[in-house]
Amino acid sequence: MSYKTIFTAITSFESNKAALEQAAALAESHDAHLEVMCLGVDRSRANYYEAGANAIIMQAAIEEAHNKAEAVRVQTAAWLEKATLRWNASNAVATLADAGRPLTRTARFADLCVVPLPYRDDSHDGDTLILETMLFDAACPTIVVPDTQGQAIPENVVIGWNESSEALRAVRSAMPILSAAKSVHIAIIDPPEHAADRSDPGGALAVMLSRHGVNCDIQVMSRGGAKVSERLQRHVTETNSQMLVMGGYGHSRFREAVLGGATREMLEHAKAPVFMAH
Repeated sequence: MSYKTIFTAITSFESNKAALEQAAALAESHDAHLEVMCLGVDRSRANYYEAGANAIIMQAAIEEAHNKAEAVRVQTAAWLEKATLRWNASNAVATLADAGRPLTRTARFADLCVVPLPYRDDSHDGDTLILETMLFDAACPTIVVPDTQGQAIPENVVIGWNESSEALRAVRSAMPILSAAKSVHIAIIDPPEHAADRSDPGGALAVMLSRHGVNCDIQVMSRGGAKVSERLQRHVTETNSQMLVMGGYGHSRFREAVLGGATREMLEHAKAPVFMAH
């Protein structure tokens, strides 16, 4: 298995550059095609304007979104022209409520998506929507990138393992990355005392990974009064790992896809790229 199509969507060249760099590095290292969507968001709200003014205001908002998307595409294309990889950059314009539609159409055919961390000082309100769309609507494995220099081929990787189907799908989807890593640490925090694998937590996963040639170890640890997200992040730092692989969890209530609390907490404190699948 290898990644042949890597997709990223950006709303700003400067604030999303770390994700673009990570996506380009991954595409180059896996000999994949990089697809970049430069998204212009129409932020007009027609219901809030007086009758007669709607058409003018909406047209101005659409033109502004088109201009913004084109400006980002020009910057992106100028940057990618220096790279030695196959790529294309396209424009898309949508309202914030409908931005998931053009994203899903492309992301669902990608092998891997790369997005900027949505919880940063210079984040845009569309960043969270982009992540949720790729992870839940398009059902595409997604790497969330903080504003740090990531490695296309991380040497050390932590797997946040909790026996869930989401975590297992993330592991399977990340196999090209795990197989290339020098060491993989299966981190299990406070496993249930009456679980089916209580005598050998993580053992079946370790066997599966070893048959793929992955050099892995199992580390069972206690939260020690901390949140699971905090303990996992500390383990990433302690093992000098460059990526965390985990399941992406969400729930449906008022939106089609909303990041669950545990996933949000993990991303809010992420210092290294987080590979997720749902």
